[in-house]
Amino acid sequence: MFLWHLMTGSLTVHLNQLHNKERQRALTNKALVKSITHAGTHVAYYRDSFKKAGFNPADFKGPDDLKKIPFLTKDDVRNAFPHSIVADNTDIKACHYSATTGSTGRSLPFIYSPKTFAFYLATNLRVYSMIGYKPWYRCSYIKYTAMDPVNIGPFFTFDHIPSVMTVDKQIKMLRANKPDFIDGYASIIYEIARKVTKDDLKLIRPKMILVNSEMSSQHQRAYISDVFGCPVFDEYSTEETWMVASQCKHHNYHLFTDNVFVEFLDKEGREVQPGEPGEMVLTTLKSPAMPFIRYRIGDMGRLSTRTCDCGSPFPILEAFDGRADDSFILPDGTYVSSLKILNTFTMFIKKYLHLMEEFKVIQKTKDHVEIDLVQGKAYKPEQFQELIDALTHLLDNQVKITVNMVPGIDLKGNIKRKAIESRVN
Repeated sequence: MFLWHLMTGSLTVHLNQLHNKERQRALTNKALVKSITHAGTHVAYYRDSFKKAGFNPADFKGPDDLKKIPFLTKDDVRNAFPHSIVADNTDIKACHYSATTGSTGRSLPFIYSPKTFAFYLATNLRVYSMIGYKPWYRCSYIKYTAMDPVNIGPFFTFDHIPSVMTVDKQIKMLRANKPDFIDGYASIIYEIARKVTKDDLKLIRPKMILVNSEMSSQHQRAYISDVFGCPVFDEYSTEETWMVASQCKHHNYHLFTDNVFVEFLDKEGREVQPGEPGEMVLTTLKSPAMPFIRYRIGDMGRLSTRTCDCGSPFPILEAFDGRADDSFILPDGTYVSSLKILNTFTMFIKKYLHLMEEFKVIQKTKDHVEIDLVQGKAYKPEQFQELIDALTHLLDNQVKITVNMVPGIDLKGNIKRKAIESRVN
């Protein structure tokens, strides 16, 4: 059944690229009405939230009515999961479970139905096709967890390279894999690009590279492109809502309005004009099991009115700005990307549910790292020590790590938390 969902999802997302803008806009509005109506009918959290706001989901007609609906924050999701934010007609045991820290440093659990997860994977394939990927390309993807293999003979071949592995080992695996396509975290691929040798590049000769899962600068992408001699593309997504936008061959970001509806709002919650910066607020269109309605992710972006020569009906995201985490510099001058540190925490958040509620990692000096930790309801010292041991190994035993148990992490007025901070770099 899952394979069937994946096949139909792939067909749908690729057909959606063939619609004209008016047709795609109509389909998006229809999906938005369906998502809001479903959430207000089947999800206890939204029933209560809508009622308190005096909003009747049956009256929802389209985007102009979104302002009548309260915002959803990560804390709202965290506090409501799973008892009230999962649809009442959902078999949770049959769903795909995940959890993420993102850049916030707080564990956020969520689920997708098998059909939704298949659709999300199909949007990944569309991203690949948008930049010229071919099914016979060999791909090395750099992530903290491996995905289920989907190899079909010589097609869709994916090799996993753990993101928490040392850069030398990552380069060794890339030399062995000889990928046509590299997909992974921007900061880690940038780190690899800084360290590869001419001999390495005789074996590592990708045709294209896709960076994702964190903010990357044009400078980083240009540097990676120059080192590997191939185009580098960027994709913007959240694990909770999946694909938000991705670059096409012309390096324009296209908003995937068949997956999420995006509002661009000012500080007063009013819609900004195209070209003006606004907070990006997301509403999922394909996740009935656990919908995210007016979800505040804390990122800023600007919508464009331009059209793209690629012919895509999806609107162009002119630019987006998030908060890139800091990287650590060790006493011997070694550079350790913040993603590797964050991924180490994420692995243990997934391994031990409710081990920690919140954390912040601060590099005070080159040889001293401090962790502020809010214990989870199932916190166990020996389990957290496993994390400390993994982090010590990642930092090459060059750094002293101290842990402060705290009741909460001070936001200091920011929308987004910053989980990893270096006061050295």
